[in-house]
Amino acid sequence: MCPTDDRHHLRKADRRVEKTKRALFEALVELMVEKGYEAISVADVAERANVGRSTFYAHYADKEDLLQESLQGLRHHLTSATPPRQKAHAPVHPALAFSLPMLLHVQEVRALFCALAGKQQGAPVHTQLHLMLADLVREALEVEGVITVQPTVLVAEAIVGAFLSIATWWMNGHDELTAEEVDGAFRALFTPALSR
Repeated sequence: MCPTDDRHHLRKADRRVEKTKRALFEALVELMVEKGYEAISVADVAERANVGRSTFYAHYADKEDLLQESLQGLRHHLTSATPPRQKAHAPVHPALAFSLPMLLHVQEVRALFCALAGKQQGAPVHTQLHLMLADLVREALEVEGVITVQPTVLVAEAIVGAFLSIATWWMNGHDELTAEEVDGAFRALFTPALSR
């Protein structure tokens, strides 16, 4: 077999792996909306994705592993896909840069967000989301340097706690506001404190 055939075979295998992983993630999301995270088993996810349990375990150790990978994908999205802002807006503090991309994501996955936010069956997912965002904000604060309130982790917790409360409020009956309007209000609350 020539090297070109090897590369073609590897690309085909990579596409199959990505297709399987995408199916597993989509199955997890559907099941979380239907019955909550805690009630889901690996067998449920595999069955919904139309793959065997051995295929699931070839990619993930358990459902928490699948959830963690999806949150890392979201983290990557938040750090790399910040939408452009209008020139009239002031520069965004790096610790708040996640806000608009996250609000746009919440808007895209509204059914999932509403099914999990503030509900007992969504608590593990909400906790992991909170930890991921707090870590992202803490890193941005440490890179930025000058911050008058310490410890940095406390500031990150305040930002993320407020953000998730606002996002939940927005999705629970106030979605006449745009993501940009919610983001603008959120940044108006926190930018002065971070700019001192």
